[in-house]
Amino acid sequence: MMTKVTVRRARPMDVTSPSASVAPSTFDNLRVQPLNDGFHALVSPAVDAKGRLYFIDHDDPRIYRWSPQRKLEVVREFPLDPVQIAFDRSGHLMVLSTAGPQGTVYSFDPDAPPAELNVIAPTPVSERANALVALPRNWWVNGEFKDQIDPNTYEFTTLAEMFASLAGERKTKEYVSPDGSLVMPAFRVFNQGPLDFNGWRWTPAMQAHGLVTAPVGDRIFVTNESENMTYMGEVGPAGSLINLKPFTNRGGESVATDPDGRVYVANGQIFVYDSNGQALGRIDVPERPIGLVFGGEDRRTLYVLSQHAIFSIAK
Repeated sequence: MMTKVTVRRARPMDVTSPSASVAPSTFDNLRVQPLNDGFHALVSPAVDAKGRLYFIDHDDPRIYRWSPQRKLEVVREFPLDPVQIAFDRSGHLMVLSTAGPQGTVYSFDPDAPPAELNVIAPTPVSERANALVALPRNWWVNGEFKDQIDPNTYEFTTLAEMFASLAGERKTKEYVSPDGSLVMPAFRVFNQGPLDFNGWRWTPAMQAHGLVTAPVGDRIFVTNESENMTYMGEVGPAGSLINLKPFTNRGGESVATDPDGRVYVANGQIFVYDSNGQALGRIDVPERPIGLVFGGEDRRTLYVLSQHAIFSIAK
């Protein structure tokens, strides 16, 4: 019998706009469309090949799907505690769970019967041509797990140096989807307290609000929340993130890019930049955004998660 594991994770402040109506944006006259609300703790937006939105309500726990045609659906209701999801190229979901001392990863077809589930064991890292790699969209790196002072110079490691070091670490193991097209790096798991559901577990992936997928060598954007910076980097070998360069002096809970190369950063509101980091404007939402992903058939609809609601923004 599987046991539900509840991970204690930091959450952003639950801030609501003082106005009951959706505020207009200052970018391209876009408006925010509420889709559904009444959730508890939403995380990990992802879209399938049809552009349909999937996400987790972490406190239920449930995995949901939303589409304009069928609206809101419950895809899976598991005792295993899901915290992250990502799609492989076969259209199956890989799920990162906090169940177990080192966490658990499993895979399933969203349209298959609920009983069908494949648990994936970690395997040694190997080169997988063209496979997607799932990395956190947002990171929290403040050096809390070890002393950061250099006893020879009495200088502290900077937040930027800590982030580059952690993100650039090569992993020794990874979780690979059944079709071999998606890889989740196996981060080191920090445990505090008992190893049952009362314990606390931490990795950059478990604590993130969502994942971004790209093959090795591709450029991605991520945020370092502790530094309040958004970075541009490259997916490196063995689950690493390399060649990091500051993109803009603003970083928050999520970041996403549209088909035209514009970059959207969730930091209290949604701030929009061109591909060179030039600020273009702001999109106001009625609740603090913590998850961003582009979906829809043309990948031009921005889906936004707050803790309790989902929204869409489209031209």
